[in-house]
Amino acid sequence: WQLIFLPPARAQTQLQRETVREFDRYAQGAERQFSRRLEGESPFLWSSEDPRRSDAVSQGEIVVEPSAGTGWQVIPSGLIHDWTAAVLIPGSDVDSVVEIVSSYDTHSTTFAPSVIRSRVLERDGSKYRVAMRVLKKNVLTVVLDTEHLAEYGALDDLRWWGRSRSTSIREVDGPGSESESLRPPGEDSGFLWRLHVYWRFAQTDRGVIAEHRAISLTRSIPRALQWMLHPVLAALPRESLSDMMRITRERALADAR
Repeated sequence: WQLIFLPPARAQTQLQRETVREFDRYAQGAERQFSRRLEGESPFLWSSEDPRRSDAVSQGEIVVEPSAGTGWQVIPSGLIHDWTAAVLIPGSDVDSVVEIVSSYDTHSTTFAPSVIRSRVLERDGSKYRVAMRVLKKNVLTVVLDTEHLAEYGALDDLRWWGRSRSTSIREVDGPGSESESLRPPGEDSGFLWRLHVYWRFAQTDRGVIAEHRAISLTRSIPRALQWMLHPVLAALPRESLSDMMRITRERALADAR
């Protein structure tokens, strides 16, 4: 659950309808790409499409790269961030790894301190409605109360998939204090406005390969500052996704002992 953009100042901004439309259009394209992987029209694993990626994963590296282009796209009054990560969890089984990722009631323990609290609000079989409070600290600190719809399923005995999308993201003012309050959705600092996540899990003879694609929407930055902030826009998602995949691997290995 990563926040990958640091605005130049913690100033109030407002999410625009045009920004939402452009993000929704982008997300629809990502959904079609995901469906093609599940239907066999594209390789199931992103990492298998590139020998360099595949070799790095098989050697135990956590691979994090832009899903397309530079990993971020400028849209009217916003930025779309799109990154994918892959990791091999040796000696694990696919059901156990899916259980770690989908056990939202324990995310505040598994993925602390980034996840402050998490609970399942509703569950219908493999479908979840989840509430999470998340924190990100990088010079500035932001706390967000979020809700998500998530779903998981088995493609066959060896392959699972998962997807989630945010339905509410609200910035918390004064978290943990008597004056704590929630800003209206889309009327905040613009650290995170939307988040769509796609998981794929594949059992191999060496263990489980887990892949995670995260597509998020944040406020825009002035064009004059984009060149200066480009290294930050690349470094933050790498660090955040790498940490999450590392924690997932460590938890799965500990459970397997």
